[in-house]
Amino acid sequence: MSSDSITFEKRTDSSTLKATSVEFRDDVTVITAQGDVGKYGAVYASFELSYNRDGDGGTVSGQGRGVVDKDTFFSGTFSGVWKRDGSNIVMRNLVNISDGNTNLDIIVLNSAERTLSVDVYAVD
Repeated sequence: MSSDSITFEKRTDSSTLKATSVEFRDDVTVITAQGDVGKYGAVYASFELSYNRDGDGGTVSGQGRGVVDKDTFFSGTFSGVWKRDGSNIVMRNLVNISDGNTNLDIIVLNSAERTLSVDVYAVD
């Protein structure tokens, strides 16, 4: 029996974003958030969550921008999956960053606190 596993290194320290809006539409929910995310600076992101048949998970896609200073700017697009865990939403996204890197972001939206915890891992 094989014991193969994958290990990812953290690209930045864990961060927290603040949910700034939640918009419920017929087939999707759109969440916007902002906060500081390590090397990516002041980050602004939008998440579009589509629902599966049961409504307790589905796919997520979106974009983000990071501003470090007047000369350093990042942009990224992502897609992934989400699922509900009690009152939390857990998202796992592959992110293409404008600097050529690809990240795995694991994001937990705490609905009660209106915060998103963000863990960023290097894929390449």
